[in-house]
Amino acid sequence: MDIQLGYEVINSYKRLSYKAWYALAEFVDNSTQAYADHKNILDPIYERNNEKLTVNIEVDDDEEGEYIYISDNSIGMSKEVLEHAIIIGRPPSDTSGRSKYGLGMKTAACWLGDYWTIKTKRLGETVEHSIVVDVPAIASGNPDLNYSVTEGKDADEHYTEIVIRKLHRNLLARRTAGKIKDFLTSMYRIDIDNDELALIWQYEELKWDRKVRIDSRLIKRVDGTLEKEEFSFTVGNKSVKGWAGVFEKGSRNDAGFSVIQANRVIVGWPASFRPTTIYGDQEGGSNDLVNQRLVGELYMDGFDVSHTKDEILYENEELDELESKLLEHCSRLRKLALSYRKYEADEREPTIDDCAAAINELDRELRSTQVNDFIATYEIPSLKLIKESNDTVMQAVMKRVEPTIKVEIGSVRVLLYVVEDMSPFEPYVIVESTKSKTLVVIIVNKAHPHWKHLTGSESILNFLRHCAYDGVAEWKAYFMSGRIDPDTIKLIKDNLLRIPFEMRQN
Repeated sequence: MDIQLGYEVINSYKRLSYKAWYALAEFVDNSTQAYADHKNILDPIYERNNEKLTVNIEVDDDEEGEYIYISDNSIGMSKEVLEHAIIIGRPPSDTSGRSKYGLGMKTAACWLGDYWTIKTKRLGETVEHSIVVDVPAIASGNPDLNYSVTEGKDADEHYTEIVIRKLHRNLLARRTAGKIKDFLTSMYRIDIDNDELALIWQYEELKWDRKVRIDSRLIKRVDGTLEKEEFSFTVGNKSVKGWAGVFEKGSRNDAGFSVIQANRVIVGWPASFRPTTIYGDQEGGSNDLVNQRLVGELYMDGFDVSHTKDEILYENEELDELESKLLEHCSRLRKLALSYRKYEADEREPTIDDCAAAINELDRELRSTQVNDFIATYEIPSLKLIKESNDTVMQAVMKRVEPTIKVEIGSVRVLLYVVEDMSPFEPYVIVESTKSKTLVVIIVNKAHPHWKHLTGSESILNFLRHCAYDGVAEWKAYFMSGRIDPDTIKLIKDNLLRIPFEMRQN
């Protein structure tokens, strides 16, 4: 008795766990692998015609609706090669390259759309082969691919064209289209940088220049060499080769390792591999200096990959062993990434121009007639009235809103409320730090005009940090010295503001 698969299984391919960029990469893999297999034949032709391997991917629409068009000028397929290519699950004779399981083109095309055609012309032949794949018809039991041949083609022509219709996915959604561009650029960085591939997405040729993207950004030693180290080791009986370096001025988006097989990125920028032994727990998206600066590439050709070619399939304890050995080889660079900020600016530190612009703006404000008039005419309410007003607001907030942050610091409980529905005329912050030895309450008013000037998470973080540390410093000063002394409060807050920097060094 033999296991048999019904034709309807093809319908399930649309539910595979592809990302759009990995689905499209299946077609690029086929084109680049065909080129690699026939490089000695194609290179002289490309050189003679001032060309190189070109893969074009575009999404457009016509009277039949939206479609995906994929073409290349690789070797093309003969009838025999095309027949082999459309058999699901039949791997190529050589699985050491980019084509591994005999699934990619078929599963990716079905994931993208229900109706697709292939036209291909093999170099040296005079016929063009065409097939039409109607996925719902095949699932219903009709496997006919409507094969046809066009005679009289020029023997020097060589190409493959694929058109996918009745699409399941919107590839031109702004976020998706941008990710497709970034991921495809990263995946084929080696081919692009070696000038062996022109990869075109939506009429734009994708570019990757290693010197610009990586080498020019690495820390330079005194002798001019780069802070970049190569390594080689085994995990089990499998070889791992690669390099690691430290960006002088990095970014979390650019750091991390890229994992590469057959010179094609499996996992990498803009969603890099971050071993916990080096980068720490990523659950909270750590943004310490290691996560900003340490970058590298791992060449792992002997490892299995998922059928969607978007992750390494580790066996037994391979991942733990890999992470442990990477820490051994990268420990010095990791320490450098953490310590270099002591002497040089990182991406969060304002530039000289930023400081100058801020000082100029503050100078303008301080000299303004508005500030002058306020200082001259503002009548300060009585302390009793201020306290009563603040207490009223605080009690109302605490009754209707849960604390945004609730934390125990030693013997004191700190409640931080970040409140949206306050009045813009109420204080930017209300702090109660002297009524209880065990409680500090800080209420931040998001409706205050100042909040509107905050830009980005770092700006908001620093504003909230100052509000919170004001409250904690007042509480510490009052209950340790028995009074609110401005110099004491500033001294305590000064030390609190140093803690985030020290945390990033650990």
